[in-house]
Amino acid sequence: MSSLPALRGYLLEEALAWLVRASGYRLLTNVADDPDGALTSAGNGLLVKGRGANHQADTLGEFVYVPPFSLPIRLFVEAKFRDGTTGIEAVRNAFGVVSDVNENYIQTEPGRRPRRRYRYVYTLFSTSGFSAPAQEYAIAHQISLVDLSGDAFDWLRSTVRQAAAEVFALEQSAKAQDPKASIPQAKIREAIRRQLETTGPALTSIIVPNWWSERIEHSLTEIATAMHMGLQAADGQELLLGFPPAPFVLTLAAQPPYTMKHFLTFARHRQRHAVGLRRQRVDAHVTQWEVFARESPDAYRLSFTVPDRVEEWIGQSESMRKRVLVIKESLLATIVMYRVRNGHVTVYQLEYQPAELSTPERPTAT
Repeated sequence: MSSLPALRGYLLEEALAWLVRASGYRLLTNVADDPDGALTSAGNGLLVKGRGANHQADTLGEFVYVPPFSLPIRLFVEAKFRDGTTGIEAVRNAFGVVSDVNENYIQTEPGRRPRRRYRYVYTLFSTSGFSAPAQEYAIAHQISLVDLSGDAFDWLRSTVRQAAAEVFALEQSAKAQDPKASIPQAKIREAIRRQLETTGPALTSIIVPNWWSERIEHSLTEIATAMHMGLQAADGQELLLGFPPAPFVLTLAAQPPYTMKHFLTFARHRQRHAVGLRRQRVDAHVTQWEVFARESPDAYRLSFTVPDRVEEWIGQSESMRKRVLVIKESLLATIVMYRVRNGHVTVYQLEYQPAELSTPERPTAT
């Protein structure tokens, strides 16, 4: 097993796969999920075939909604849970992966059915933000960066941090029997996904080390169960992916004391409605945006963050209000979200509409 920060990132990926499932994100867990031969396996891991190499895909999903005039979309999810900001190296790796897999196309052999092609995209999540070079590189190459450092994601960070600490402690206890003991990542994945119900039946058994025991197996299941309960305990804390006309993806969460149920209730008969946007400074390093219904501001509150590079541009001028307005009217003018339930796709379109401006009355002459 890797270090504690790496373990946190790995478990965060699994939690995100569960949380964004309502956005039409179907987790691909084995080769059988792909009828077109784009996936393969090595040991206990899933790989995506590229033109020059095969690439590890611990968390890979496919959107059930296919945009018009586009290929089916598959999404790599990678999460970083550490103290320091995520640097450009992670973004370079992401770009290299999607470039290689998107260029992998095998001509159909005579007499065989046509192969489907896919468009692979990559999203990096970080609990501590991204460096300026990482953001510049990501924007240039359309790699989506999602900052999970805001208060709206505190419940998610706490749940994952606790689960990672318990898995780490479990491995340390196993070292008492074998100093080289390391819990197989595939076993962690199996336990978590079984509890979160993000996987189908396993096709192959997972190879375990000689020191493995029923006690370790049971303890891992208990940790996975507690993590699932922790995510469920945050009632209404569903995440929805938002797609603005910008080179990044928004991860929208309910802003306490509101829950996602408030948004879904309001939008049930208003899939398309006008919204207002409010930019708030949470602390010295985090700026949070809020979305609310223009016609009923107290119906719900959704929050999200935008890349630091955008925030820096806003703050570089004394005309901050004008720059905020530019962002609202261009990059955030429309936010489209997809939600899937029982195979039915609901499309929500949130359209920014500024508050009505009124001209103050002039005092009458006396």
